[in-house]
Amino acid sequence: MSENSCSTGSCGMNQNPEQIARQRQVERTLGGIKHKIVVLSGKGGVGKSTVAASIATKLAVEGHRVGILDVDIHGPSVPRIFGVKNERPGMTDEEKMIPVPMTDNLKLMSVGFLLPNDKEALIWRGPLKIGLIEQFFSDVDWGELDYLVVDCPPGTGDEPLSILQMIPNARGIIVTTPQGLAVEDVQKSITFCKKMNLDLLGIVENMSSFQCPHCAESIEIFPGKGGEMMAKDAGVPLLAKLPLNHKLMEASDNGKLMQAFKEMSSFDPIVKVLSELEEMQPAKKEAGTMAASATQMPRKDDRIQTIAMPVDANNVLDAHFGHASGFAFFVVDTQKKIVVEKKTLTPPAHEPGVIPTWIAAQGTHTLLTGGLGESARKILVDKGVDVVVGVSSDNAEKIAKDYLNNTLNIAGNQCNH
Repeated sequence: MSENSCSTGSCGMNQNPEQIARQRQVERTLGGIKHKIVVLSGKGGVGKSTVAASIATKLAVEGHRVGILDVDIHGPSVPRIFGVKNERPGMTDEEKMIPVPMTDNLKLMSVGFLLPNDKEALIWRGPLKIGLIEQFFSDVDWGELDYLVVDCPPGTGDEPLSILQMIPNARGIIVTTPQGLAVEDVQKSITFCKKMNLDLLGIVENMSSFQCPHCAESIEIFPGKGGEMMAKDAGVPLLAKLPLNHKLMEASDNGKLMQAFKEMSSFDPIVKVLSELEEMQPAKKEAGTMAASATQMPRKDDRIQTIAMPVDANNVLDAHFGHASGFAFFVVDTQKKIVVEKKTLTPPAHEPGVIPTWIAAQGTHTLLTGGLGESARKILVDKGVDVVVGVSSDNAEKIAKDYLNNTLNIAGNQCNH
């Protein structure tokens, strides 16, 4: 065999025992993740990070367990996009990093969490960067996930190469913009993916057009149909043509992507393709999948349960379920009748079915609310959540304790939608 017969080094012929041990550790760490989706591009500045973050958000809101891994070492964007620049990952007893939680089913990890501040440059040569990437895959406790979305650095150099070598069963999504200059660089990513035997799901054309907020006319700012032609040449689908969306860009810049869920409808075709991967799980995994579903479905005889309720900024029950600024979640011991843990999360945008689905995805056993429409109630009940409507406005923690002690004050449903 010639010295250059494996140009990528992925065959393992030249790996030393330490590299092999590290690869096995990566396989064990990622063993609980069903689908690994790598979002990549041959050119920076095409909106790759916003695309990756929006895909992950959409999947999580739909109830999937999702992690997003930002491996863009020199330009980490995920902490800013989600408004968690000052957060730091925790550590397990086994000295594995714990991803930063956005919700109960969306976790984040980024090199940005490890830098002293967001203006600090990481001036490292290749071997140090590759070592850091290996740590992100081997030393992060992701737990069980349906999807891990990897925001890959731009280009086709050491970093993307190392990432794809460590997760050979990943699938790829390539992001481009329409103009020829971008397409020329991004086309190299297609060649790169083919050489790495990466299963390419398709192309996303970002910044495809701009809709005038005054006259609603759609304007193609960049010339050409780059994404469409690239997909045709590569023999893969054009997953979506994403318009320039001022509200989504503003939300990303201000760290409020989760609140801009309404602006992500153009991502629906991409999420549909990814959801179909879940439906295509092999039959032999059916029993395991059913068991996992059973553990996620709330059980009414659980001693430890989760109670949810819509709240306002003062942590008082908000009578308007769909427009509440936050939702309080109380983990309670139903035997001792005490609150074990409490937290308040910002809900996704108020769209039909979105908030009820999101509440159920948090592992909620019971929703306490002042008002609730019938369609939302039906979604919650179908997902195994008990619904108590007509709860009188009061401090959220007091309401949770009243519920545990069967002294809850019910005034009647305050919503007839």
